[in-house]
Amino acid sequence: MELAGKLRPGWSVHHMPGWVSIRGLRCSARQGTTPEQRAHESAYLVDVSVRTDLRAAVERDDLAAAIDIAAIADTVRNEMARQPRALVERMAADVAGALLARFPEAEEVRARVEKQEPEGLGAAAEAVEISLTRRPLDRGGLPHPAPPSRAP
Repeated sequence: MELAGKLRPGWSVHHMPGWVSIRGLRCSARQGTTPEQRAHESAYLVDVSVRTDLRAAVERDDLAAAIDIAAIADTVRNEMARQPRALVERMAADVAGALLARFPEAEEVRARVEKQEPEGLGAAAEAVEISLTRRPLDRGGLPHPAPPSRAP
C-alpha cells in the first residue's frame, strides 16, 4: 500500500510514529522488601507499549517489517524472572530498559507492572508505570550530556 497516493496531493509520509502494545502479559517474578517475600514467586500482569516508526509495516503489510511482538513478550518475561527485586518500581524500570536495549527501533517504552493481591494493602492490586525515552544523539553519535545540576 503506497501511502503517498492516499494522502492529499503534495503530502508525503516519512515517519509514522505509533505504539505497539501488549496488555495483561502474565509473568512470574520474585519481589518483596524481605528475603522471605523474595523467596517465592508471585503472579504479575505487565502492560508494555513500544513507540516506533510503523511506516514500513503499514506500507508493506509484511510481518518482516513489523516489530516482533512475540520477542517483546519474551523480553518482558525474561526480565521479570531474571532476578528478585525489592520494589515494583525497579521491576517496571528494568522491563522498560530491557525493551529499549533489545529493540533499537524503539523510541520510547512504557511499562506498567501490576502485582495482584499485594500483601498488607487490602487491595486487588498495586501497580507502577514507568516511561523511558531514548535520548537523541548529537552529530558525533554520542548522547547529549545531562543538563548541569543546580546547586541549592
